[in-house]
Amino acid sequence: MKRYIFDKEKIEESISDFYAATGIATVLYDADGETVAASRAYTKYCAAIRKNDGCALECSRSNYVHMDEAKRTGETVFYTCHAGIMEAIKPIFYEDTLIAYLQIGQFRDGAGRYSNEKNVEGKIALYGLDKKEMLPLYREIPIVSSEKLQALQNLMNTMVKSFWGDGLIRSKRSMLSVKIEQYIKEHIEEKIYVEELCKAFFLSKNALYALFEREFQSTVNEFILSERMKSAKRLLKETNLPLAEIAAACGFDDYNYFIRIFKKKSGVPPLQYKKMQK
Repeated sequence: MKRYIFDKEKIEESISDFYAATGIATVLYDADGETVAASRAYTKYCAAIRKNDGCALECSRSNYVHMDEAKRTGETVFYTCHAGIMEAIKPIFYEDTLIAYLQIGQFRDGAGRYSNEKNVEGKIALYGLDKKEMLPLYREIPIVSSEKLQALQNLMNTMVKSFWGDGLIRSKRSMLSVKIEQYIKEHIEEKIYVEELCKAFFLSKNALYALFEREFQSTVNEFILSERMKSAKRLLKETNLPLAEIAAACGFDDYNYFIRIFKKKSGVPPLQYKKMQK
């Protein structure tokens, strides 16, 4: 169950205005990294480089890596994406709980720290594309000075405040349930016990069971298993990790049990599921 309600139509209007004013593409993701709303998605350079079969996968990996960094630091992260251009991700928190990410991207920094032609030429070669075709597209990408970079950060902050102030993001559940869900996601690699959750959130077992029934329409163990399955599907889709490593990363210490439960819940074995995502 999603934690928050997003007014997608109005959010898209807001970020489209941001794009019209700056020429910088903008995307709002939920806490799980799923797209909520987006302005124009790709520059011509990005659209061309994504013709390579492996590029979309690398793009998603880059997003997840920098989302994790933004979540960990609590700050806007500026970085060089997999294609050699500059992007930024801002984490959005409510009462210390992550609820979304705001990403702006596909621009060049004037100093060349994050994006420069030498680096881009290497990316073009890596993806087997034509340098004569790609470099002119790269040069069309907007250049952002250090002063404009600060202005973009200020605008991002203003946008986020408007999302809350105008009711474009609204809480769907109690903050306690949101915090418990986040705790489970952050400890998905580990064994998670009911007693542990009760202790962490100062709840009796009966109160915890009632909360899960009321807000998740699920038992505690069913919910944890569902989150393990979501994590496994994401890793199967977005990475090339061996199945044993995926199982361990999702809290399954028994590899064979992971295979059985994945097939039972998804209808297909993990490797078949992975092939279906291509």
